Amino acid sequence: MNGPGRLVVRRILLPLAGVACVLAFWQATLSWYRLPPIVLPSPWAVATTLAELVRTVAFWRDVGVSLFEFVCGYLIGVVLGVALGLLMGEWRHFRMAATPAVESLRFVVPFAWIPLTILWFGTSYVGKVLLVAYAVFFVMVVSTTRAVAQVEPTLSRVGTMLGMNPWRLAWQVHLRAAAPMLASAARAAAAIGWIAVVAAEYIGASAGLGLMITNAATSLTTSVVIGGMIVIGIVGAGVSAAIGALSRAWLDYR
Repeated sequence: MNGPGRLVVRRILLPLAGVACVLAFWQATLSWYRLPPIVLPSPWAVATTLAELVRTVAFWRDVGVSLFEFVCGYLIGVVLGVALGLLMGEWRHFRMAATPAVESLRFVVPFAWIPLTILWFGTSYVGKVLLVAYAVFFVMVVSTTRAVAQVEPTLSRVGTMLGMNPWRLAWQVHLRAAAPMLASAARAAAAIGWIAVVAAEYIGASAGLGLMITNAATSLTTSVVIGGMIVIGIVGAGVSAAIGALSRAWLDYR
C-alpha cells in the first residue's frame, strides 16, 4: 500500500471502524435486553437529538460558556503553574519551602472545592474558571519543577560561561530545555481542566454543557443526556488536539 493509501487507512478508516464497533455494541445491547428508550435510547435517536440540538442557539451558548470558562482557567493555571514550577526547579531553598504546601494541595481534587466555590461565587463564571485554573495549576507546577530540575547540567555551565545571570539562565536555557515535557504536561492538564469545568457545571451553573445534561436528566430526556456526553467528548478531544498542534508548532519554532 502506498503512502497516501496508508494515511487514509490510519487517519480515516481505522477510526471509523472503532466508532462502528461502539455503535454496533450499543445497538446489540439495546436489542438483547430490550431496554426502553428512557433507559437507553438507540444510536439513531441520539443522533436525531444531536441534529436538533445543534440547530438551537441555547446549545451553542452552552458550548461557548463551557469553552470560555475552560480557556480562561486553563491559561491562568498554565501561566501560574509554570512560573511557580520554574522557581521551585531553580532554587532549592524555595522548593523546600513550597513543596509541603504544593504536595498537600495537589491531592485535594478540584471537585472537593465545588461546594465552596458555589458558596463564594454562586453560579457565576468565576468559580468555574478558578476550578479549572486550580486543576491545571498543580499539573504544571509538578511537571515544570521536575523538567527544570532534570535539565542537563552542561547547559547550565555553558550559560554561566556565557555570562548569563540566574534569571536569564532559567528563562532562556532551562525553560527551553524543559519545553518538550511542558508540552506533554499542558495537554494532560487540558484534559483534567475540561473534566473539572463540566463537573462543576453539573452542580452549580447558569449555563454550560454540564447544566444542559443536568436539566435533561431531571426531565428524563435520556437522549439529550447521552448526546451531551458525546458533545463533551468531542469538544474535549478537539481541545486536546488543538493544544497538541500548538505545542508542536511552539517546539518547532523554538
